[in-house]
Amino acid sequence: MKIRIDQRQLADAAKRAHRRLPNNPLQPILGGLLLETDGDSVTLSGFDYETSTRASLAAAVLEPGHVLVSGRLLADVTAAMPAGPIDLVVDDNEATLAAPGTTFTLPTMDRRDYPALPEAPAPAGTVDGDLLAAAVVHAAQASMPDKEAAGNLEGFRGVHVAADGDHLTVSASDRYRIVRHRIPWTPEGETSGELLVPAANLAATVKQLAGGPVQISFTGDVAVAALANATVTVTSRTIGTPFPNIDGFFPDPAKAAGWMRVDASELLEAVKRAGLVNDKEVDPVLLAFERDQLTVSGGTEGSKGASRIDVEAADLDGFTAGYRPGFLGSLLAPIDGHVQVWFTTPNKPALLVPVDDDTYRAVCMPVRIPS
Repeated sequence: MKIRIDQRQLADAAKRAHRRLPNNPLQPILGGLLLETDGDSVTLSGFDYETSTRASLAAAVLEPGHVLVSGRLLADVTAAMPAGPIDLVVDDNEATLAAPGTTFTLPTMDRRDYPALPEAPAPAGTVDGDLLAAAVVHAAQASMPDKEAAGNLEGFRGVHVAADGDHLTVSASDRYRIVRHRIPWTPEGETSGELLVPAANLAATVKQLAGGPVQISFTGDVAVAALANATVTVTSRTIGTPFPNIDGFFPDPAKAAGWMRVDASELLEAVKRAGLVNDKEVDPVLLAFERDQLTVSGGTEGSKGASRIDVEAADLDGFTAGYRPGFLGSLLAPIDGHVQVWFTTPNKPALLVPVDDDTYRAVCMPVRIPS
């Protein structure tokens, strides 16, 4: 194999692919990156049995072939080489990367021991990569930690993406919070389909692909979903347990005891300030209403803090409820402008919806207030 390729292009692809590989793989070969010629381009691939990354790179292919080398070494070496064209020459035992004044030689791995990469299902549609990244990264924060998502709770450790006509719904929950975003997309053919991928994995993927259109391939005959932009395709094994049906856990505004409207950023800052004096992250901040004024307070004995905010409220005079500040804050963070919050009782979940925006809604479970 002999190719000539741009240093920056190869270094960037190697860095991105290496980041998706395990730091301490059970099998050393899973720490490798595979380069294969394909006509007048080179495909760089990495795979750890859970996630595969394929990047298509323009190159001058002088002799076709393939090579498997350490992903860490390839990323470090190519980053250190001078800008401009690099010559990559492979023989039976080593790969040599050369540029004017610089040469590196890397040992090769046995290609025959490398696992076959999964095939991506056919694309189901296209979505704006930046919108997808914003929705998935935020939803991932509300997923359940892997160590807690055992047995029939396993579905809660993922982010669920489902086609709904010309929109995608992006959902996640840890049973204390529910997040749901709706973003536009352009389906190809049938509009049904879904995927459920571990939250951290999917968040890393959408950040890697952001910056342009992203094609989504939903789970096919095998438990693999795929996302791709113009140059990179990432496949991920999906979670075997279905995502729980959370629709019934969104409170009905018609059954609420009362509601408030307030600037989301103002409420978020008040929640953060109140949480500063709490001893533990699980300690609640209290939301207490008196006519059209909301007091957000934290702390118990010793350190205490409170902020008063003018709000528009209905039927909440004398109402008090407690919420974990990190949870409530995370649900307020993506809202630009005013938020409307519906309350039922201090022990039942609250519904948060941006005013004049139907693309996002969230649910926050309260914390029982010590008597």
